[in-house]
Amino acid sequence: MAHSTAARTTATVGSGEAGTVKPAVVRGEMLGDDELRSLSRDELEDLRQRLARVAADMPSLSAGNQRRRRFVVIMTIATVGLIPWVIVLAVTLPKHYIAGHWTLTWVGFDLALLSSLGFTAFFAWRRRQAVIGFAFLSAAMLSCDAWFDVTTSSGTADVVTSVVSAALVELPLAAMLFAVAHQLLNAATHQARGSLNEPPTTRPKRFGTTLFGVSDRADSATHS
Repeated sequence: MAHSTAARTTATVGSGEAGTVKPAVVRGEMLGDDELRSLSRDELEDLRQRLARVAADMPSLSAGNQRRRRFVVIMTIATVGLIPWVIVLAVTLPKHYIAGHWTLTWVGFDLALLSSLGFTAFFAWRRRQAVIGFAFLSAAMLSCDAWFDVTTSSGTADVVTSVVSAALVELPLAAMLFAVAHQLLNAATHQARGSLNEPPTTRPKRFGTTLFGVSDRADSATHS
């Protein structure tokens, strides 16, 4: 039998004789054919019922695959549908445009950025996993801030100010947040794989790590 370094707990199944129990399943180990053959019919029936109850409490894999396929379809449609819209904007948008609600646009965006940075700092101080999501969000918003600052600038002074601000403040801070979030995500992934008794990888994949609880084969959902 394969042994695990994790703590082991013994479960028992009732035998046909009253008052006696027999070890059936050990956490971190698999029952072999010899162990199964050594169980009586009553013990096998008890084990079957226990496994049926556990399986009934587990989330449906087919339902999860259906939700995942639906999500992939929606994201694919959104991605493909955006292509003609980008082409239309590139052809029809005027070079100059007087924007309405200009103050509300930038003040609202900066308030959202402020909130995201604040939550990032708070969850980092509290050592919560939520810091990963807010760090990614803050980095993305800082990158957008730098992009729109530079591309909407008018006049030499505004352009120079926006470029310097992007190069010295927004983009370096965004890069730091991306790096920290990526490092924390790798650490969380390593910890999660350790709890599942999966062998650690020497070089964690940046974008190739599979979702927990789903198959790592992209075509497996089509055969469910």
